[in-house]
Parts: sequence; C-alpha cells; structure tokens
Amino acid sequence: MGASLSSHFQRFLTAAVIIPFLFAYIVWGGPLLFALLIWVGLLVGTYEYFHLTGAERAGGEIGLHGVLGTIALLGAYFHGLEGLFGSLIFNFIILVIYLVLTFKENGLFFDRLGRQLFALCYLPLFLPFFILLRGGPQGIQWIFFVLAVNYAGDTAAYYTGRTFGRNKLAPAVSPKKTREGSIGGLAANSLIAWIFQQTLFKPFSAGEMILLGLTVGILSQFGDLLESMLKRASGVKDSGNLFPGHGGFLDRVDSLLLPAPVVYFFLRIGHG
Repeated sequence: MGASLSSHFQRFLTAAVIIPFLFAYIVWGGPLLFALLIWVGLLVGTYEYFHLTGAERAGGEIGLHGVLGTIALLGAYFHGLEGLFGSLIFNFIILVIYLVLTFKENGLFFDRLGRQLFALCYLPLFLPFFILLRGGPQGIQWIFFVLAVNYAGDTAAYYTGRTFGRNKLAPAVSPKKTREGSIGGLAANSLIAWIFQQTLFKPFSAGEMILLGLTVGILSQFGDLLESMLKRASGVKDSGNLFPGHGGFLDRVDSLLLPAPVVYFFLRIGHG
C-alpha cells in the first residue's frame, strides 16, 4: 500500500511539473520551438524503441533512424503533408540501401527487417502530424484537444477499471486493462470533446465532435495497447525512466500517436 501511494505521489509530482511547462511551451513557444520539442521527443523515442527491441547497442541503427526521423519532421515543417510523405518515400529508399549494404546471411534478416520497417513507420510517420496540426487554423487549440481528450480518457479508464473492472480487455497484451475501464475512458473522451465544442469549436456540431472524441479515444487505447505489446514482448515494465512515475517518452505519447493524423484529416478533408 505504501509503495502504491509513493508511486501515485511520484506520478502526481511529475505531472504537476510537466503540465504547466508544456502548457506554457505550446502557447508561447511558437511553431519552431514546438517543432524542436517534437524533434527531441523523436530522438528519445527512437532510442527507447530500439531498447525495447533489444537492439539498443546497435548505435548505427539508432543514428540512422534518428536522421530519417529528422528528415520526416523537416519535410512536414517546411512543406506540409506533401513534404512528409515525400520524405517518407526518400527514407524508405535510404533504408533499402542500408539493408542491402549491411546484409548478413545469419537467418535473422526478417527479424531485423521488421524492426527497421516499424521504426521507419512508427514515430517518423505519426509525430510530424503534431507539427501539421500546430501549423493549421486554431492549431494550439487542436493540440490541446488531442491532449485533453486523450489524458482525460486515460485517467477515467484507470479509475473506472479499478472500481468496476471485471472483464479483461486484452489480457494477453495488458492484463490490468478492463472493458469497464475502456468504456469509462470513452465516456470521458466524449465529455471532453463536447466541452471543447461548446467553448472553442462552436462551428462544429456536437455530434461530430463527440464522434471525433470517441474515435480519438478508441485509437488512444489501441496505441497504448500497441506499446504494451512491445513492452510485453521485450519483458520490460516501461520504455524508459525519463519521467519519474510515468516511464519513458513512448509511455507518455503511445496513446497520442494514432489519433493525431485522424484529427488532422478530419480538419483537412471534412472541414478544409
């Protein structure tokens, strides 16, 4: 019980420091500083990913994907969506050349290929959408929308699951998560989305904002389960220890990655 309280206090203290800083940074930092924050996160997350896959000593691979991720961010920052996808195609070509030049017949090629391709598509594909969102109309508000909907759902799912949880959601991936917690999280996602619609996004209907909130919530849960799957396969509890009580960078952004492009395309296609 004491250890649990200590862990909760540590989580609370870390959040109490990070949340005001992040709020001020996003509001007053400007697009360039925001992009730099995303870049630092990408580098840290790349290292954590290769740590999870058991290849943290492969400095060449970490360095390569740090560079490729940086190229993706630069493409998005300077040339928008077209620049992002152009950079991803370029990155894939570079990765093919790298794999050919470093190929070894040791029976582990497909394991290595899978690790490399996932590294190419995980952070470098999804993180740049935060830069694209930030650069669009009401960009700051939409960044806070994604953050608020996500973390409200995460908190509600945790406490709903602890109180009412009986049925496991995905026991092979994350034994503590329950269907009841998932439903509680989705309810919180809907409520926060409705609040944003009533205050900041009145041109949007309540129905479409609630639907967007539910979509963000569902994808957030799958993003979290995806990283839980990586950690379970690696036999570790957290992706790192960057944030005391909260784990590593990937532990904090895993549930944010999948919703970001959905919100971006909701705005671009549905309301462009």
